[in-house]
Amino acid sequence: MKIDKKSLKRIVKVLLNKVPKEEAALIKVSDDLTLIQEIYRKDKDFRNFILNPSAPYEDKKKIIDSLSEKAGLDPVVKEALEYIVKTNKGNLLKIIGDEFRFEVEKFFATVKGEIITAYPIDEETINSVKEVVEKKLGKKVEFDIKQDPSIIGGIIVKAGSYILDSSLKTYLQKLEQQLTAF
Repeated sequence: MKIDKKSLKRIVKVLLNKVPKEEAALIKVSDDLTLIQEIYRKDKDFRNFILNPSAPYEDKKKIIDSLSEKAGLDPVVKEALEYIVKTNKGNLLKIIGDEFRFEVEKFFATVKGEIITAYPIDEETINSVKEVVEKKLGKKVEFDIKQDPSIIGGIIVKAGSYILDSSLKTYLQKLEQQLTAF
């Protein structure tokens, strides 16, 4: 089923207008939508039920009510979910979290990123990387710090469309390609 981009953008715009323009409120709604998106992507039964046009709206609403209560969803998110289900646009749940987060990042000129290292890194290094990337992108960057021993050493930095992979694993892979090219 094709995503109705117009409807998606309209719903995200309505959400942005209903949520206070405070960072905490926007992050809460963004997190809630990301949770719904993940449930939609991972739970086949939930997805099939939401997409089933013959399932009564009242039954779908009960699922939304239960999910909302258990997950502590923001009332604005619950309202949006009800609208999406009522209008049979359940497939929007596949990307609504990503779309909302993108709009919030534009609003705050903030980009989500990640720093991946094989070993723990200190705060000073994180701040140095952050400073360089923010200068390069011209935006504030919020990094998630992850460890992945498989990269062996070095660092991988991702922020928006910016990717810097100076991991030892990638270096060795490139070296192997060069050596086997002969």
